[in-house]
Amino acid sequence: MRYNHILYLMIALCSCFGIPLSAQSSCGPEVVVDTNGFSGTAFFNYGSQARSKSQSYRTSIAVGQTFVGYMEDLNYNSTVGFYSRFLLAPFALKVVATQGDLLDRIQVAWEIDALGPSPNEGFNIYRDGVFLATVGANIRNYNDFNVIPGRPYIYTVRGLNAYGEGASSDALGFQVPNGVVTGWISTLSGSPVPDALVTLTPMQGFSAKFGDEDEAFAIATALQNPFLPTPGDDWTMTFWVKTDEASGDASLIHMSPSPLYIRAINSSTGDEGVEVSASAAGTPFLVATFPDSTKNSWHHVALSFDGNSHQGRLYLDGVLHSIAPMVALSSPDTLQIAGHGEWDGRLDELRIYQRKLDELDFGQVMEGTASSQTPFLSHYWKMDEELGEKSYDIIKRHKLYFCGAQFDADRPPVRTAGISNEDGYYSIESASYGTGTTFLAQPDKNFYMHRALKMNRNEADYAILPDFSLTSKSTLELWLNSAGPDGTQCVLSKVWGANEFRLMLVPNGLDNDIIVHLNGQEQTYGVLGNGFQHLAFTWDSLSGNLAGFKNGVMINTHTFAGVTGNWSDPSENWMLGARKDGVSQTDYFGGLIDEVAVYDTTLSGTAIQDHFEDSRD
Repeated sequence: MRYNHILYLMIALCSCFGIPLSAQSSCGPEVVVDTNGFSGTAFFNYGSQARSKSQSYRTSIAVGQTFVGYMEDLNYNSTVGFYSRFLLAPFALKVVATQGDLLDRIQVAWEIDALGPSPNEGFNIYRDGVFLATVGANIRNYNDFNVIPGRPYIYTVRGLNAYGEGASSDALGFQVPNGVVTGWISTLSGSPVPDALVTLTPMQGFSAKFGDEDEAFAIATALQNPFLPTPGDDWTMTFWVKTDEASGDASLIHMSPSPLYIRAINSSTGDEGVEVSASAAGTPFLVATFPDSTKNSWHHVALSFDGNSHQGRLYLDGVLHSIAPMVALSSPDTLQIAGHGEWDGRLDELRIYQRKLDELDFGQVMEGTASSQTPFLSHYWKMDEELGEKSYDIIKRHKLYFCGAQFDADRPPVRTAGISNEDGYYSIESASYGTGTTFLAQPDKNFYMHRALKMNRNEADYAILPDFSLTSKSTLELWLNSAGPDGTQCVLSKVWGANEFRLMLVPNGLDNDIIVHLNGQEQTYGVLGNGFQHLAFTWDSLSGNLAGFKNGVMINTHTFAGVTGNWSDPSENWMLGARKDGVSQTDYFGGLIDEVAVYDTTLSGTAIQDHFEDSRD
């Protein structure tokens, strides 16, 4: 005789309806629950039992407990059983509230306990303990528009029925800070002031704090911009980082499925810094080490890719530290922070630009926040939400999901800022000072008398100076700030008759050599260095001697033979930032050039030193 005991139906029903899934507490995008496993029809016969027999089987079936049983004695009568719970006030609900998902409101949603008392008289909704509204029994969400962005609220929902108001259920909800500060900057005469940096104080914001096993990730979708542009195009990734401790091969940022990793240097080696590798545990090809005096401090890191030369550049605190060949990356589908190796620290201000930034750009990038109107900025996570488990890209609200990571008040010295346009108007986004808070807007600008000429090598920038002659003894001076080694670059050039002069920069590791080309002869005049450098060359046409000075100190001298004429040719102009190659230009310069000066005598070393140390009239 066989016995089949079918006792699982009520267990399955309870597990499906009694244990709600919480998307808000999960790590990653909300997943739609597959309900196929509990679809169908169930019949309740108030706990009765049925026995059936045949020649081969005898089956016993029990479904649940008594729905509502009744018992009595001489003194009492009672209603008992599992389903007597339906005669109580509603049980706790599953309540969730949006955390930055909506721009103009907070939406509260809830689900009832399918096996609990029915809230057939509706729901009461509270915010921070204050009554907001009562809604009907068939309503499952409520939109609160009267909220301040950046301020968190606790929402409470209670079910109602004939037996009273049910248990409270709470959820945290907020809007991402989205305040905008606008203004206009003008001179005393009323003229607009363009390109002024406006910063707000007091400073505000947060960073993302990671422990040993914490991580965060964003997934590429069709609705957002791809993380990187088309393979072969320029791009730059920048962020601030503060490392407390790092194991070997601890990943800071990885874009899968590409093999590129930005990693933290192992703390046990005695050094701290960042490195870039083509695999999780491979040999790094770009390295930047933090100075000993700034360990466990905030540092700005930038990785740029030149799609033309296929070179990667690693910058630390705005200064180039490493350059090496780098393979173009196909568009990754996942951006991951941490998660490989053990890294304790904080990360903030993660930005991706679809252009190559250089040392000339990082001053502004490090000083203040960007906005959705910043040119070439495709992704920007400010990490300023303060609460919740997501950070939002301000460009297209691309979600960065936190898996254990938390927001932290320790943040880098980045000011909430904006740049005035050509009409003097500025707009500062994502400012959230709330009501009753006094803040100060401070404009700052380097005026025209202190500005230089900026040239972008990738955009083939250059300038033309009119034709002029040099006396037999002359001096050429200029200030120069290179954007870094990037092939042969021509700073100043001139053709006259069969003669040709070129002041060039040629890569030498992470720096550039200063080279003068004169009538087919070339001479190196030392290494340029980072930042602005004052260069001067004295020319004696009688001896053919050309002496070079950097920052007021002579660095080399050389005699060029066979140079004739006074360097003048009305059909050929002087070129600044390029040289003429046939009918077109080539060897474009990238960087800043300032104060080009020509003297009709060979200045002394003392005079050149004075021009380096003091500004001229």
